[in-house]
Amino acid sequence: MVVPIPLILGGIGFILFVLIGIHFYCKKHRKTLYWPSLMVLIMMVLLGVFVSKIHSSKFSKTHYSHLETIAEEHLHQLEFIVKKRLKPNTYNHRYYVELLKVNSTLASGTLLINLSKESNTANFNVNEKILTTASLKEVNAPLNPYQFDYKNYLKRLGIYRQVFLKDQIVLAIPQSPTTITAYAETIREALNKRLKELPFKPIERAFIKALLLGQRQDITSDVYEAYSKAGAIHILAISGLHIGILLLILQFILNPLLYFGQGEFVRLLIVLCVLWSFAVMAGLSPSVVRAVTMFSLFAIVRGLKRSSNSLNILAVSAFILLLVRPGFCFDVGFQLSYAAVASIIIVKPVLDSWGSFKNRVGNWFLDLLKVSIAAQIGVLPLSLYYFHQFPGLFFVTNMVVVPCLIVILGLGIATMILAVVYKPPEFLVHTLAWIIQSMNRFVEWVASKETFLFEQISFDLTALVISYLILFLLGIFYHKKTFKNLLILGICILSFQVFVKQIPALISKNSFVVFHKSRHSVFGLQSNQHLEIHHDLDSINNQRMIDNYKIGAGIKTQSTDSIQRLYKIDDKLLLVVDSLGVYTVKSIKPQWVLLRQSPKINLNRLIDSLQPELIIWDGSNYRTYQERWKLTCEAKKIPFHQTSEKGFFRVDY
Repeated sequence: MVVPIPLILGGIGFILFVLIGIHFYCKKHRKTLYWPSLMVLIMMVLLGVFVSKIHSSKFSKTHYSHLETIAEEHLHQLEFIVKKRLKPNTYNHRYYVELLKVNSTLASGTLLINLSKESNTANFNVNEKILTTASLKEVNAPLNPYQFDYKNYLKRLGIYRQVFLKDQIVLAIPQSPTTITAYAETIREALNKRLKELPFKPIERAFIKALLLGQRQDITSDVYEAYSKAGAIHILAISGLHIGILLLILQFILNPLLYFGQGEFVRLLIVLCVLWSFAVMAGLSPSVVRAVTMFSLFAIVRGLKRSSNSLNILAVSAFILLLVRPGFCFDVGFQLSYAAVASIIIVKPVLDSWGSFKNRVGNWFLDLLKVSIAAQIGVLPLSLYYFHQFPGLFFVTNMVVVPCLIVILGLGIATMILAVVYKPPEFLVHTLAWIIQSMNRFVEWVASKETFLFEQISFDLTALVISYLILFLLGIFYHKKTFKNLLILGICILSFQVFVKQIPALISKNSFVVFHKSRHSVFGLQSNQHLEIHHDLDSINNQRMIDNYKIGAGIKTQSTDSIQRLYKIDDKLLLVVDSLGVYTVKSIKPQWVLLRQSPKINLNRLIDSLQPELIIWDGSNYRTYQERWKLTCEAKKIPFHQTSEKGFFRVDY
């Protein structure tokens, strides 16, 4: 049900009017009422719904989704501005662009552009205006079960269509920057040119661009994997850790200002200017904006010497960000950042009570360890839910990586400033390069200790909710040790065991899955928590689609076998027709037929002979064969399933 905006605003206004009346009533009669808090909660929910609606890209009447002539099969004259360069994939350079016109009609909205690496067109620059002719295609849904839903991810960003460019004529027109983000990109491009003049190796330059400019496109997948396994993936994206370190460095450098009159205010002003300048230099990405907003509020409160609860400051910063961009609520980085900071605020004082060193250096490293453990406690359920792995040596990694990051940020900023005004000294460049190399070697060493990396952990939404409930109850029990609180905590832990571990193991579940794999056939037969994989691959090791299925379905054991000719699926018989093209089976009448390896058959004859209820074909078949079979099935009015278009075929029984 869609709630009209006037009704939402009316509800907010009515509740606000009632709350004002209650305030003056309680003040006059000296009464305290608690139920108005519920009305405040309802008003905040309504405000959230209202803000989400008006921030939706489809709220604009000119959004391309409202156009009636954007069918996929039609070509359109498109005009758009390049807004952001993304990390390229195997086949395409990718960009987010803001649409300006479709067929001379004013339009708005964000598109995903895929520029083929085989195209003669030069790579786009941010803030360029592009004119071309192409079709607006739907973003594909996941082709295999439990695969990352990129379509839903883009939908949350307000992106509903994509464009593929290869052989089309493309006209690129440079534009003068007119927005803050455009100016930020201009600054970054200028800094990149300066950076290329310095004697850094490609991997070192890629790290400096990632840590100082927020550009991670040049970091290779191998480096990403190593940092992920070592539990240090968070340092590759500018986030709260980087801004927090920068804030500490600035406060340390500007400490002498405190000896002068109004020095506290001047230092605060300089800190805020530098933080937001850094955010602009880093491209004003969502992770940078939320981190700078959060630490700006902390700096303001402490700079003005106002007493305030750190959790309240954290909540205010989250409220401001969600008011401006409600979509942040579903952003994984947003959730991890706030969970980590909240956990540090809550858990770190508990760890501090366990003792400390008298030695200042030892105490600093002990504090770093405590912060790492506190942050990991807060983000662990989210990490298991989204990434299904836990790096056991995270605390070892952080003890080395964080000090390195402090030095890299300090030397990196100094190098960039000197590169703008004059060539930085060689010893500074070589020192920065050596620290980056040393950090990478250490991370690779930690990542090689795969014994301490716990992967493929099944962790669903139920486990996530109960986990945070357990952490909440643990906090209550720590501060108020009563039998009642202990009993509630015990019941919650028992519920986790029952709902997350025991029930999935006891529920009987059988499934047959036809995965989509280009040029290959892969079938899965699930029986409870065992998966039998029938395939024609050289090896199923490191097959992401199999790993995703095992995690999502809670598979504990697996086995492999060759592809069979017949499968009994509940009360149905499935006949597999391979490249030999043999489909005549005596005394057996299959209800379903699966085509693989491009059999040279006359599908009309097969249908007339077997009269199947359903025909399936997977990604092992030639594209031309698939298109021909599709036309035949449509003409014969026979249901069919094409995995390259509809994704995996799955039957639960």
